[in-house]
Amino acid sequence: MNVYTKAIDTIKYTVPKAILQLAFKDDLVNWRQAPVSIDHQILEKVIKPRVLVDLNLVGGQTVIINLDGTPAKFTDTHNVVYEVSPTLTGNREIISILSVSYLPYSSSFNSLGYGMGTINPTSMSDLMSATQRVADSHSNIPPVSNATADLIGYNTVLIRDQHRVTNAYQIRCVLANAENLSNINPRSYLHIAKLCELAVKSFIYNKMIIDMDYTYLVGGQELGKVKEIIEGYSDYEQMYQDYLKQVIQKVMFMNDHFTHARFIKMQVNPTI
Repeated sequence: MNVYTKAIDTIKYTVPKAILQLAFKDDLVNWRQAPVSIDHQILEKVIKPRVLVDLNLVGGQTVIINLDGTPAKFTDTHNVVYEVSPTLTGNREIISILSVSYLPYSSSFNSLGYGMGTINPTSMSDLMSATQRVADSHSNIPPVSNATADLIGYNTVLIRDQHRVTNAYQIRCVLANAENLSNINPRSYLHIAKLCELAVKSFIYNKMIIDMDYTYLVGGQELGKVKEIIEGYSDYEQMYQDYLKQVIQKVMFMNDHFTHARFIKMQVNPTI
């Protein structure tokens, strides 16, 4: 079972089947060899275009991406552009950049302390690396995060630095949730399913309330009960917005293990 299956099952238990059939009927059924299921219609018309987008806006997954080895496009000595490879993001979109840091000396042969950018790895040795660390221990605390970054395109990062830029950067960023929400803990499925239920009922109301004025007829009889149920969904858009902000935002925060652990660590001992 995944979160989508749980959400659709919840919707089917809370919305009468007749109303789902009216709201999510296949408009192109006469042009298809086989009609599209209601489950697929709910997924494609409500959950993916709305709920998944909102989950990315209030949540996501925080990761640290090492840009060492990623081709850099220097605009000048203080600005550089990186096009982050899909292999580094797991084919997911970067939503926002939280911070930019310099990589440790040993990981990228960074000689930033000398102001020379990066040096040839072949000129490094264990002795030189150890000597550099001894020297660093007696020097002032070096800047470890001194740059600002902006997203200027799809997974394209512009780094602005007050010092000479180096290609030894790592970025802490928020990635979009996996398309199938596989990064969501199963214990959170009930909350996500509830959000999907509210979204579907809001969709049904907005789609069908005007059509109710034209009166749906089945066998020559007015669907009075259907109209009554749909009119009862009038407040579900506001309920969706409230639940998204008051509950889901907290749920997504706790599902972002990196950020949640960092938050707890800062509460216990900020110096850790």
